[in-house]
Amino acid sequence: MKHRTLCAALVLLLPSLSLGVDGARTIPDYPPIRIMINPEARVSVTTVEDFAPTAHPGVAVELPVKIVNQGFVTAALEAELVGGAPPGVALEFHPERLKGLPTEVRMLRITARFPGTIDVTIAFRAHNEIPDLGGRDRIHFLLRCE
Repeated sequence: MKHRTLCAALVLLLPSLSLGVDGARTIPDYPPIRIMINPEARVSVTTVEDFAPTAHPGVAVELPVKIVNQGFVTAALEAELVGGAPPGVALEFHPERLKGLPTEVRMLRITARFPGTIDVTIAFRAHNEIPDLGGRDRIHFLLRCE
């Protein structure tokens, strides 16, 4: 009888266990930005097709970034605005060391000070790695600031 009660309790608690160790909010299975690090530590990044974030002047837009780490890399993952950063746009992506886990989620924050449509290009790389010559390490999208 105790065994059945314990099993029933575990089944009921299972969804709450999937939230993470620290009880962080759930992140969708398909965040708008997905980074793939292959076994040679090369970084490639993609976005979902209908990716068009909207911001308010001076308020950071939080974009979840899913990192699929096939190489079990533990170096810091860095991001920077490239291609002539638009005026008044700031990027915040803490270059913490990766944990070497197969999948991690980080938050990328973009703040625009002025209203309008902003052309944004962001490049990602593992610390001390060279940029990808084919441009697979960067994403390009439009940010609407209303």
